[in-house]
Amino acid sequence: MYQLIEEASKVLRTPPPEFDFENPPEPPEEIAKNMAEAMDKFGGLGLSANQVGLPYRMFVMRTMHEGDTESKVVPYFNPELTRVSQETELMKEGCLSFPDIFLMIKRSKTIEFKYQDVEGKEHTAVLEGLGARCVQHEIDHLNGILFLQRASKLKLERAMKARPKQKKKRLEYERRLALAKYFQELRTKDAEESNDGEDMSGDNSVSQES
Repeated sequence: MYQLIEEASKVLRTPPPEFDFENPPEPPEEIAKNMAEAMDKFGGLGLSANQVGLPYRMFVMRTMHEGDTESKVVPYFNPELTRVSQETELMKEGCLSFPDIFLMIKRSKTIEFKYQDVEGKEHTAVLEGLGARCVQHEIDHLNGILFLQRASKLKLERAMKARPKQKKKRLEYERRLALAKYFQELRTKDAEESNDGEDMSGDNSVSQES
């Protein structure tokens, strides 16, 4: 399982090279699968390869494309913004690489970008809202740009000051989540044991049919 690298690592500030489909360093399908698992494990909406120390220009994101009936994790290799709207939105952002830091970041509301899938085929997609924001955030990562750099010095100072409080809230939430999961597992186990007992006490006669 991939692990997030330290927030002070130079890897986060160094743009990785384009992924070479002619001579792939490892199967792109495996990279996409492992990245999706890591993103879900860490609880993110998106995750770029350099966040887990991989020297690949790719990221994964949970989204819905045209024609999809439910969201899914999609891998994007060698992504590049081709158009961005002049209309912007100001929204609070967080980052898996910098836990417990939240900043109001202004980004384009609608974007168009091109990318390659796991087979190296090129596609173009248009996204707006949260999807567009997430793509911009991840492409920033792949360009060695941190979301911290898109906030004013004052906003960053306030966010850093609030970080211990945010961490305390997160740890308390995770503790409650773990307890809820534990009790749910206990209830499931008790229900299974109860069903097993009922099966054993039932009619043990063997039906004879011709």
